Amino acid sequence: MKVLVTGASGFIGLPIVQCLQKQGNKVLALSRSEPTRATASSVTWLQADLTSPETYQVAIKEFAPQVLIHLAWHGIPDFSFDVSRNNLNQSLELLSFVIGLSSCEKVLVSGSCWESNIDKGECLETIIVEAKDHFTWAKIALYSWLNMMCKKKDIQLSWMRTFYVYGPRQKTKSLIPTILMKLKYGHLPDLQTPNNANDFVYIDDVADAFAKASSVNNKSGVYNLGSGKSTKVLEVCRIAEKIVLGTDTLTKDMENKYKDSNSDVDFWASASKANKILGWQPKISLEEGIVKTWKWLDSK
Repeated sequence: MKVLVTGASGFIGLPIVQCLQKQGNKVLALSRSEPTRATASSVTWLQADLTSPETYQVAIKEFAPQVLIHLAWHGIPDFSFDVSRNNLNQSLELLSFVIGLSSCEKVLVSGSCWESNIDKGECLETIIVEAKDHFTWAKIALYSWLNMMCKKKDIQLSWMRTFYVYGPRQKTKSLIPTILMKLKYGHLPDLQTPNNANDFVYIDDVADAFAKASSVNNKSGVYNLGSGKSTKVLEVCRIAEKIVLGTDTLTKDMENKYKDSNSDVDFWASASKANKILGWQPKISLEEGIVKTWKWLDSK
């Protein structure tokens, strides 16, 4: 197939591009800069800026994509109104253009687990979402509009609601890279809520889900991409410490320090729909994923 990917050089984008080209797809990879890492000849890189539609419209029309995977979302972790509104407007402009092409048959968009607006328990795809900040407002507004337009044009829509994705090339200020790099120098970061628990899912598993969703004749709707279980931040520290230092002494000290503190967040994905319809389930355990992330970080 001919697949257009936005945000293609990013943390999630590049592994998706690599999965797609391994499947034999022809990929137009849109990003603000082309990665130095080599990709296959079946991948064409388009340097473009979503704030300037003239930088991408001609090339996309000529490419005539059958599938659009929209990942681009500038400015994270800035979730302010201005940044969220700008991302929403830019996404609407791009998506409106692409679904207006006669070639487009399917659209996949990266959503967020924060749309579910719950702090504890299992997150179902069917949950009624409600904006709790500017970021979730923008994401929910985008899905609402896109769902309406795709139904009108008989285009399949897969809203891929990702949970706590981690792995190589993730931003260094993210949780797991921060823990690993602090341990490299013999200590843990000063974590405010180590008893909170999140659903961590490895980047290669997420890329595999997007690749599967692009190729199967699936139903339109929301697909949760998570491990299906929550893990305390303290447990992440313990796994990371054993990998980096071969001990768990620092984690035990932190555990004792925060033994009386509560857990404010503890939720996880119900990924049964992705399993049933896409034939997807995560393969990389948290320990294996942290090992892979550490090897990548330590090689830099």
